[in-house]
Amino acid sequence: MKFVYVLTSSLDDFYYEQFFLSATSLRLHNPKAHVVVLIDSKTKQNLVGKRSAYEQMVSEVKIISPPSELSQKEASRWLKTSIHHYVDGDFIFIDCDTVIAKSLDPNFHAIVQVGAVLDTHVTLEQHHSFSYFQKEDEKAGFSSSMKTNARYNGGLVYCKDDTLGREFFERWHSLWIEGRKKGCSQDMPSLNQANCDMGEIVAELGGEWNCQISHNGLPYLHEAAIIHYFSTSLVSFSPAFILASSEILSRIRTLGAIPSEVYGLLKIPQTAFVNRSRIVSDETTLDIIDSAYFSKLLSLRRRHKKLFFMIDKYILRKNV
Repeated sequence: MKFVYVLTSSLDDFYYEQFFLSATSLRLHNPKAHVVVLIDSKTKQNLVGKRSAYEQMVSEVKIISPPSELSQKEASRWLKTSIHHYVDGDFIFIDCDTVIAKSLDPNFHAIVQVGAVLDTHVTLEQHHSFSYFQKEDEKAGFSSSMKTNARYNGGLVYCKDDTLGREFFERWHSLWIEGRKKGCSQDMPSLNQANCDMGEIVAELGGEWNCQISHNGLPYLHEAAIIHYFSTSLVSFSPAFILASSEILSRIRTLGAIPSEVYGLLKIPQTAFVNRSRIVSDETTLDIIDSAYFSKLLSLRRRHKKLFFMIDKYILRKNV
């Protein structure tokens, strides 16, 4: 079994630091793992000095040149959907914004050809972004969100090295290229369309394999194999998961290594949460959090702190 990462990064982002943290956690809990990283040629040029410590954490480095017209994010998705061209054998793809929490000993590989975890651990009809998925599918000319009730997250994908597994990746890649031409460069719509086109061959893996802590992942956290901490719908929040904080990633960048206290957290990452955090589950509150109103309030608090608290104190609280 191989564990595969895809890395595209510049000096202006934290993608390298996320990858280095994840690869370190993988090696910590799986010292004999065969770890492969696919890196685009542009990124490789800046992986020098303090950005080269990752070499100690991986077994293979493959340098690949995606089409030059692709943006950095598009190059990442191009590589991700092309993995089977560069990696032989059964593999598990793992997103960089993850922390591995224990020994990875998949017991599903004998019966599963392609496997993934449901996005936010719920069926499509329960998903808070259901309407958004339908719009993205419509833009790309896809139909999976109208035909299936399973929406898989691309943060972890298992692929068996057989004909069907390779066909799936070929289909995923070609659909991603089609979607990009129509303005949909995300990789999840094409992943789920490939699954739909091929008769829903993706097997649902247990939530512990891709524990998405931002949405509905708490039931899987205690036995999580892989903690997936980032969510694009929560980019405006300071993360509750300490290992996702920009402060931690900045320190890794400055040191070129994992700070000792951070390494300590990697030993039991299920405990790496800030002291001040809350669990929200009732439908009314979740509707508010998912609304445009909440997004506007969040923006007001971040950009105009004094005004936000004045409105809260002198207008809203007087009417409560």
